[in-house]
Amino acid sequence: MSKSKWVIKELSSNISFCDSAKVILSNRLDNLLGAINLFFQEENVENLHDVRIALRRLRYNMELFVDCFDSKKFSIFYKRVEHLQDQSGLLRDLDVLKVNINSLITNGKIKISNKVFKKVEEKRNELKATLKLELMKFTHSKALKNFNSLLS
Repeated sequence: MSKSKWVIKELSSNISFCDSAKVILSNRLDNLLGAINLFFQEENVENLHDVRIALRRLRYNMELFVDCFDSKKFSIFYKRVEHLQDQSGLLRDLDVLKVNINSLITNGKIKISNKVFKKVEEKRNELKATLKLELMKFTHSKALKNFNSLLS
């Protein structure tokens, strides 16, 4: 694993904890917005996974720095990120389920009704539509604008 993957160039040992928080969270937010854009350009399993990872990284980093920001704006944005993480997780779980079912069929020589695949795919399409709508709302939300203002 390359160390440069984890380096945030704007960080230094000379800045305060809360200033570091702004730099780190700005970086994590930029990564999330980039992942969302890629997902909308090509809605595939890998890009969905990247959105989920970016959401987790932003959310868990937010938890470290909660004391550095206005609690109301921060909390509103945190809840949006948490909700998106939950929504993307539901969709991701179905992708993993499909892989596991296919593995059972291939390796375990188990017969599974096509109805199962159809139901999983129907549910996945429903969840994907919901997630896409939620991601669009998120990228245009007042909560995102307010959070960005906290990072300035």
